[in-house]
Amino acid sequence: MKVGLLVGRLCRGGAERQLMRLAGGLTRRGLDVEVLCYDGPSPHDALLEAQGVRVRHEAAQGRLAKVGLARRWLRDFQPDIAHGFMKRASGVAALARLGGGSCRVLASDFSTATYGRRKPALWGALGLFALADRVVTQTELNRRSLERLAPWLRGRVAVVRNGLEVERFEPVPSPLPPSPFRFCAVGSVYGVKNPERVVQAVAELCRRRGRGFRLDWYGRFGLDGDRAPSPAYRRALALSERLGVADLVTFHGETHDIERAYQQTHALLHASLQEGFPNAVVEGMACGLPIVVSRVSDLPLVVAEARNGFLCRATDPVSIADAMERMLLTGGDERRRMGQRSRRLAIDWFHQERFIDDYLNLYTDMLRSENVRRLG
Repeated sequence: MKVGLLVGRLCRGGAERQLMRLAGGLTRRGLDVEVLCYDGPSPHDALLEAQGVRVRHEAAQGRLAKVGLARRWLRDFQPDIAHGFMKRASGVAALARLGGGSCRVLASDFSTATYGRRKPALWGALGLFALADRVVTQTELNRRSLERLAPWLRGRVAVVRNGLEVERFEPVPSPLPPSPFRFCAVGSVYGVKNPERVVQAVAELCRRRGRGFRLDWYGRFGLDGDRAPSPAYRRALALSERLGVADLVTFHGETHDIERAYQQTHALLHASLQEGFPNAVVEGMACGLPIVVSRVSDLPLVVAEARNGFLCRATDPVSIADAMERMLLTGGDERRRMGQRSRRLAIDWFHQERFIDDYLNLYTDMLRSENVRRLG
């Protein structure tokens, strides 16, 4: 089987990391895989090429130029499956196939559940998805959202959960000292990740329970790196000083040893305003952490299934503080049991080999359905 993966550029986002894991995993399974990056090269191209994945990159300006580039690529590579990663790349793949290509097109959508109905980009993507053979998403919430907004997609949307190198993320071998209690948050510090309300929640929890806890936030100060702090980061930092909790909240910036950060933590806090599915939550769960998470994506489903944490409303600092307080007051033995259930669910739902299997089965089903249609 030949699989072509389309993406704008291999940036450092979660969806791009999933693409890289998929491409490398399919190549290890013996498939012929090539990646087209139509917005030009990135430093991450070499990481894929080192795994034996061919990466083709050109910078195309404008939608028509990108479609033309993808059409030439489909003609040259002749994949069985053309898989667009994220809305724009999926639209490019679907339009490129209209030029007469015989491949099956799989569109990816990770965030429709968080889009406002008035956004033209949403309706443009949903219209283009009608040209794809199937659509894949990461969460049940997003599947339901897609099928509600676009009835023409009903029965054509599959759910494939994120893949994770579970072996890399392991629980700490011995219990941490109980004090101070350490929460950690992981993710780039910008508006969607909700840093200002988190700082307000820390101040509220401090007012109730004193200063026997800490929050360590690991992640770039802005989407463009530590040297380009976001306005949300600057406001959150100033807010922590104004509220008198600067000693309780530490923004560490980008780290390349995130496993150690999880292992030095009692519980994960992830109070994001919107998500596809957050890799940080899966990583923390694999490290055996109980979780405090907002009611976004499939996080309520995870908490209900694993009984491993507490939910909060992301838009309400008091609700975030309430959930943090519940975790703070949970006994150590129960937190350890919650952490054990976290790890079991992380392995069952998010193991990388399961992730590769699910995509391979989806590709195979798409090709089988096409063969049945032709024979019929």
